[in-house]
Order: sequence, then C-alpha cells, then structure tokens
Amino acid sequence: MPFKTFHNWLFDGSRTSPIPKATDKIDILKYNSPITHTYVISMFPKQGQLNHYLNEYFNNMNLRYLEKEELFKFIKKCVLDFRIKRRDVTYFPYKRQTKLFQKLREKVPEFKNNDIALLCNVIDNSEDRDTIYESLKLEKPKKIKLRKKRKQKGKISLKKFLDQSFSTLQM
Repeated sequence: MPFKTFHNWLFDGSRTSPIPKATDKIDILKYNSPITHTYVISMFPKQGQLNHYLNEYFNNMNLRYLEKEELFKFIKKCVLDFRIKRRDVTYFPYKRQTKLFQKLREKVPEFKNNDIALLCNVIDNSEDRDTIYESLKLEKPKKIKLRKKRKQKGKISLKKFLDQSFSTLQM
C-alpha cells in the first residue's frame, strides 16, 4: 500500500501537492518505510538522461544524509520536468527467496532468476519433493523416536531382580 500511495502522489501532475501524511499503517516518510532512498533513485532505468544524472550525483552514501521529504520533492520535480509517465516506470515484481531458491542459485549460477523460480515451482509440485530437499540438505529427515518398554510395576524379590539385571556367578 505505501508503494501505491507514493506512486499516486508522484504521478499526480501537480508540483504543489503535499506528500501524503501518515495514516493508520502507511507513512512513506517514516525511517522504516519500504520506500527507501535507493528505491527512489533506481525507479527510472528506461529514462537515460534522468537515470544518468541520478546515478552520477545521488548514487552514493551522501544520499542517506538527505531527508526523505526533500528527495521526494526533487524526484517529483524531475518527473514533471522530464515528462515521465507512470507507464514509463519499470515494475520489478517481488519474489520471495526461499532456502531452495538460494541453494539452487549456488548450485547452478548460470541460470537466471526466473529459470530458478520456475525450477523451484516444479520441485515443490513434484512427488519427489522430500528426496530432493534431503539431497540438497534443506530439511533434516525426521528421526524416529523409540520408546523403551516399561516394566511392570510389581513387587519382585531381590534375588529375581539380581538375576534379571545382573549376571551372577554361582560359587
């Protein structure tokens, strides 16, 4: 939801529109917001001049010292000056990286991320899923718990207990 709010504000076409204020769950100016400085400057890979300018002057550690509000206003001015539309922004879908994905990335580095994601789906839907996971050492095999037989709780004599528990020599 914060991304939608940010993009609606960024592409509304007005220089004077205020940055959306905090609501119940959304605050794009908060320190732990998912909209970071890096995300903002990497939104425009298709726009050559703007992308080159942002990478040259803003893609360094000094970017972290700017306040988010100032950076957002600057980016909005750039969007309006360069006439960038919402459809011009590249969308990268978020893919959750599981342990299987990371392990396959290590094993087969020449595959692309989409190929590995497809392979993960095939593995997860196959009948041999458990054996594949065990061979990649992702899931530990379940140990079978053994229970000891309990002896009957009855009174036994000392001689019988010694005979059952110990080997005795007869002299």
